[in-house]
Amino acid sequence: MSRILLFAALVPLALAGPCKPSDVSITQDGVYTDVASTFLQLSSGLREDKVAVFSAEFRLFCKGELIKDEALTASVVYRSGSEAYTPKAGLKEVGVMSNSTGSYQVSFALPEDQMPSGEYKAVVSFAGEKEAVAAISMFHSVPMITGGHMEILATVVLLLQAYYALTQIKPSA
Repeated sequence: MSRILLFAALVPLALAGPCKPSDVSITQDGVYTDVASTFLQLSSGLREDKVAVFSAEFRLFCKGELIKDEALTASVVYRSGSEAYTPKAGLKEVGVMSNSTGSYQVSFALPEDQMPSGEYKAVVSFAGEKEAVAAISMFHSVPMITGGHMEILATVVLLLQAYYALTQIKPSA
């Protein structure tokens, strides 16, 4: 009799299978974007290499229950402004790491010249499945003025402010 009850309890679980993508919800715990610089000394001088770094931590839930230890993959798509998303070259299959608490992390990095300003979306799916279960948006902005040019611009702005202040002060008689 106990075998029949056990069998009756396990059959619905076996038939249910993995969580359907439409039943998955996401909680984003953090998103990090930055530009990392390294300097290389060459015979021709100093060269700066910049890499755009993206990282996101999240948890997935199936009908309110935390999904733990599930194999996930991600692909990265990109858009600028309101354009349509396009796949980002070299980021078709990005690994997703997990820990014992049920938290997942997706990270990727590419040379900054291959990462224009815009929205990068990591589209997450169960390993071996094509249908997305979640998506995480990350924004990257490439400054128009960088490095030594920024220092020159800041100096010019300060000089203009000082000039304006001096022209506003009237000598007392």
